Amino acid sequence: MRTSRKLLISALLVIVLTVAAVPLLNLTVYTPARAAVAYISAIEDANAERAFSYLASPTPSSTLALNHDVLSAAPDLPRDAEATTVSMDGDHAKVSLSYVLSSQTQTVDLSMVKLPATAGLFDRWAIEQEKWPTLDLQVEGSSTATVNGYGVAAGEVPVLFPATYLVGFDATYLRSKPERAEVIAPTDTAQIALSPEPTAKLEESVGEQVNEHLAECVKSKTLYPSDCVFGYETDNEILGDVKWSLAREPEVSLTASGNDLELTPSTVEVRIQGRYRDIVTAAEHDFDETLSFDMGGSVIVKSSQVRFDPRRLGDVTVK
Repeated sequence: MRTSRKLLISALLVIVLTVAAVPLLNLTVYTPARAAVAYISAIEDANAERAFSYLASPTPSSTLALNHDVLSAAPDLPRDAEATTVSMDGDHAKVSLSYVLSSQTQTVDLSMVKLPATAGLFDRWAIEQEKWPTLDLQVEGSSTATVNGYGVAAGEVPVLFPATYLVGFDATYLRSKPERAEVIAPTDTAQIALSPEPTAKLEESVGEQVNEHLAECVKSKTLYPSDCVFGYETDNEILGDVKWSLAREPEVSLTASGNDLELTPSTVEVRIQGRYRDIVTAAEHDFDETLSFDMGGSVIVKSSQVRFDPRRLGDVTVK
């Protein structure tokens, strides 16, 4: 009986001391500044779920922000966090937070809000966000991109701050060089415009279209093949049909200029054969000429479709 009474008294004493210590702990340990530092510590550890527990924000529309692998693959994460509670007003507080990211010290002002207490006793503070920080991915030629190697849809992508993200895309026909983007504060939007570069698969597809275009053109039996980039000009009367053939194929390569893709200019040679009547002497002769011109054109990629629009650069010359 005495042992039970002692245990009861001890338990009550612990409860009384704990309750008495709660105000002091809330003032010294469970503070807005400590919560801000704990958040940075979670980001530094690439613990997305723990970091999310320190945010008074709705669940993001994309799982990217809560993906442990995305943070783990980040080129740089914050360290050496320090925070000071600047002011408190009931359930709201202002905190000045500093940390190091990519060897640069950053300082941001945070709005903190008090959440329901832990165990009904200890204060719990979280960073207040009206909206998620985002990466605004502007990608030409692709509807998707990668963030730290994780595939996402192009457009606005919610992410955690602060962190450095490596953004790029590698599609069938187009790819881009990776771009670094830093998200520093809760309201940041980092805009990244990715310029396309052609892949070997795209050059192969364009090469096929170039060859098909020229192959169709040389099937023609007229001086000016329809919708083609070459023709034969003469003042003499052509007798019957002419015969075209390809004497020199173009070398197909692509050039990217900003968001525009062009066929790198290349020399093409076509041969035309036939018979004509001289308009002055009325004499008939066979002719066999080789025509040379530079061929270019624009390349348009939409989703999985590639379109090549041929264009002649300069005049056609007779060799």
